[in-house]
Amino acid sequence: MLEYIISAWIMCINEYYEINRDGNYEYEVFNIDNQLKNDMLEFVEANKALEQEQANTSIIQFHHTQAYYISRNVTEEIEKSKNVSESFVQNSELLECVVKI
Repeated sequence: MLEYIISAWIMCINEYYEINRDGNYEYEVFNIDNQLKNDMLEFVEANKALEQEQANTSIIQFHHTQAYYISRNVTEEIEKSKNVSESFVQNSELLECVVKI
């Protein structure tokens, strides 16, 4: 009995995705009871949510990596600027005018 239900469910899901491969998901599979239909729609919605979650995770990982790269570059540029400023002050004859912060 359970094997038959699972087989029918898989067959309907396959038919549903085959007919709705354009992404509209408007076609309904006929000749099924309400419970099977509800289970099938629950699976479709869970699949959509999983795809969206995976896409969001990918975007977050990309932005995190990009932010880390930018932050590292900014830190390097600040250090370079600091070194240039210190070098300029040390080589300058205006040492008495230097204000340290």
